[in-house]
Amino acid sequence: MFYVFLIVLICILVEEVSASVGMGYNSLAGWDVGVTNGRIWDMGAAWNQIHMGVDTYNWDNLDAIVGQMQSLGMSITYVISACPQWLAKYPNNPYPAPWLGPGSNSMPSDMDEANKFFWNLSTRYAGRIQAYEIWNEPQLSDFLYPYNDVELGDLATMTKRAYSTIKTCDVGARIVAASLLPRASSGGMSKASKYLDAIRANGWNVDLFNCHIYPNIGEGPDVWGSMLSDCRGTIASYGAPSGEVWVTETNFDLLGSTISEEAAPGYVDGAYAQAGAQGVTEVYWYGGDTTAS
Repeated sequence: MFYVFLIVLICILVEEVSASVGMGYNSLAGWDVGVTNGRIWDMGAAWNQIHMGVDTYNWDNLDAIVGQMQSLGMSITYVISACPQWLAKYPNNPYPAPWLGPGSNSMPSDMDEANKFFWNLSTRYAGRIQAYEIWNEPQLSDFLYPYNDVELGDLATMTKRAYSTIKTCDVGARIVAASLLPRASSGGMSKASKYLDAIRANGWNVDLFNCHIYPNIGEGPDVWGSMLSDCRGTIASYGAPSGEVWVTETNFDLLGSTISEEAAPGYVDGAYAQAGAQGVTEVYWYGGDTTAS
C-alpha cells in the first residue's frame, strides 16, 4: 500500500527537508528510524482508553508508546480527545467513531473531573511529552457532535482548563489547538471558523494552531499548498496571538488508489516544499496501519 512505502520514503528524505519528519502511527510495530516527531492518536491510548473511572487510570499503553518514541529520540505530541463514556455529557451520542465507542464524540459533563485527567497526564509525562493537541477534528461528527455554539463553547472552556493545568504541571509543554479541516467535504474553513470564534471568545489559550490536510483523490501538492494557505489565512484574519501552524495529519489518496513508487517522491517533496514556503515546520504523516502490506 502507498502509505507503507511513503513512511520509508519519508525517512530516506529526512535530510532533504526543512520541516520535521512527523508520523502518526496506529501500532507499536513497523516503525522506522529517521522519524523525528511522533503524534499519539489512534494507538489505543486515547483519553477514554486511559481514564477508566473517577480517579482510575490505566497508563500501560501510553507508557509503552511514549517509551518507544523516546528511545528513538522523537519529540512527542499527544492528542487529548475521545471523552470516556462514563464522563460524557451525551454518553449515547449518535455518530461516534466506531473504534472509539459511545460517548467519545461528546464533551465531558464534569470539567473538574476532566481536569484531573489533564493534571495526571501532564504530571506523569512532564518533560517527555512536548505538546498536547486539544481535540481531534471537531468538524466531523465522528469526533464532536453536535457541532454548535454550545458544544464549541464547552470545547473552548475545556481548552482553557487544559492550558492552565498542563502549563502548571509542565511549563515547557506547548498547547496545540484542535485540528482544522480545510477540505470542502469536511466543511472547510467556513465551518472551522465557528471553532475559532469560540476559542477567541475564551481568550485563545493555545500556543499554536494546526490543520489536517487530505487532498481529494487524484489531487497533488499544489492543492495541498492551497489548503494550507486557506487555513493559515483564516487564522491570520482572526488576529490570533500566534500565527504558528502545524500540519498534524496529512496524506495523499488516503483510502484511495495506490500511488506508484515512481510518483510518490514528487508528492512527498511537493508537500514539504509547500510547507517550507509557508513557514510550517511540523508535518505529521498519517500512515494508517504501518504493519500492512
